Amino acid sequence: MKNIDLFKDYENSRLVTAEEYSERCKDRTVPFKSIGDREIEGIPICVRRDCSGELQVTFIEDTHLLAIGATRSGKTTGYVIPTLNVFLNKKNKPSIVISDPKQELYRSSAGKFIDNGYKVLMLDFTNYTHSDGWNPLTKYYRLYQNYLNVENNVQIVKTKNGLRNKFCDRIYEDQAELDSAVKEVRESYLDEVEKGISAFCAMVISCTNTKDPFWDDSARDLLKAILYAMLEDSETGDITEETFSFDTVLRIFDTFTDSADNYDGGYFTSRSIESSAAHRLARKCIIEQASSTRRCISSEFASKMNKFRDTSVRRITGSNTFEMSELDEGKPTVIFVSYRDEESLHYEIISMFLSNLYTELIALAREKGGKLSRPFYFLLDEFGNLPKFNDFDKVISACAGRNIWFLLILQSYAQLYNIYGKEIAEIIKDNLNTHVFFGTNNPETKKEFSEECGKKTIVSPTSAMNGDGERIERFDKDTVPLVPVSALTKLTPGECIVTQMREDVLWSRFERSYTCPEFANGCSEPKERKQVIKSSNARYTYTYKEREETESRIAGMFRF
Repeated sequence: MKNIDLFKDYENSRLVTAEEYSERCKDRTVPFKSIGDREIEGIPICVRRDCSGELQVTFIEDTHLLAIGATRSGKTTGYVIPTLNVFLNKKNKPSIVISDPKQELYRSSAGKFIDNGYKVLMLDFTNYTHSDGWNPLTKYYRLYQNYLNVENNVQIVKTKNGLRNKFCDRIYEDQAELDSAVKEVRESYLDEVEKGISAFCAMVISCTNTKDPFWDDSARDLLKAILYAMLEDSETGDITEETFSFDTVLRIFDTFTDSADNYDGGYFTSRSIESSAAHRLARKCIIEQASSTRRCISSEFASKMNKFRDTSVRRITGSNTFEMSELDEGKPTVIFVSYRDEESLHYEIISMFLSNLYTELIALAREKGGKLSRPFYFLLDEFGNLPKFNDFDKVISACAGRNIWFLLILQSYAQLYNIYGKEIAEIIKDNLNTHVFFGTNNPETKKEFSEECGKKTIVSPTSAMNGDGERIERFDKDTVPLVPVSALTKLTPGECIVTQMREDVLWSRFERSYTCPEFANGCSEPKERKQVIKSSNARYTYTYKEREETESRIAGMFRF
């Protein structure tokens, strides 16, 4: 008699083949040649040839995805390039930012993106003269100019009661009410500037010594003080939008001396302490410190800001050749981020750019009622080499509802644990609802992924004769991994294992790009990029000059 206890704790994870999955998802499986014929939502999870040799693509709904692929595992030719070719051929084309350490992706696909109607941008840290420009400080300059010019938005209009003031689409009968409304808007701009600069400075000069944060905190406050002073100087025209950059920050800092009596050469101290937030903050964080303390703070500041002395970084962050506010307008956009993977200094700047990008996209989605008009994918190869993104566990959760998606590629889970710590990394993994395994050399990652795939229970009937000659039936139960570690070590080129929320485990395929002539159709080599950044343009170069004592409208702006 069968023992019913055998079915207690019964494991029934199931593994489906690419063929089964495509058959099950007929409505989401499309011939590659027909992708542009109708709108298809989502990302590719299977790119394989059917029995007739036709290349078929199966999609899943948009989701955050984590791909695991060690060096030489074929993740570029077996995932990144096929995915890009699917995206650029879709009818409803998404926007994408792509990390491209070898410029392999730009060379192989930029021409195709252009041919398919994309606006192509590139941050090129290997050759800054051909790069687009991105100045992360411009936003705060513009917000401050909005603060300075709020009153200019007041209009005099003719009404049935005579001439009246109009502000923010409202007619004001009472001057006091108008003054209050103007003040409220001005304060909102100031609040945005303060919070934005504080958050950005925390990213530029992060706290690396939690036991003694004084030096990092003081260096960060010095950076804030310089930025506040630059905003104050925009009131007199000494700083323009073009010169409000990190290049100018460094030029100003380089004028400071070790003099006990004149550390800043009057840059801060010539300002009225009553009206200048820059003067007050600089006095607090460095000027009134002992000479030896000032030297240490200056040294810490110089060390943390050294990344902006790199010529490529200094030039790229010195101007803007595109507006982030326009990335969800008009043509779909692809941004290639090209860098030398041996230059660790560039990773910090790239991380800042990506953080700034998704922050701006979230704000843009909020303005548009909650989500972007088209999906925006962050396809980030070698994600494990990028520095930690602040609050990434919260950001990745917030992005999903705003049509912003992360497709991250790691060599192993160990990289994620090393950067974010075990607890935060687990939260990030939980928000990456789809995991794709191509191969890794890390035994713990293989073991962990095998466990993610689940287990299955094998029931084996056996029979024997007892001493009385009676037949005895037994059922032995054994629980084994659905995908054992040994299977993960033997995946052939093109094979991958996929785990998804609420789905069976998928033994999928992504045909290698070099085996797919379909990906070469219509291919055109990208034209050589013209010189974009004019490094010799005097408009972007700040010239320091001695200051005369002035008062600033920034007086009550910042709290510290």
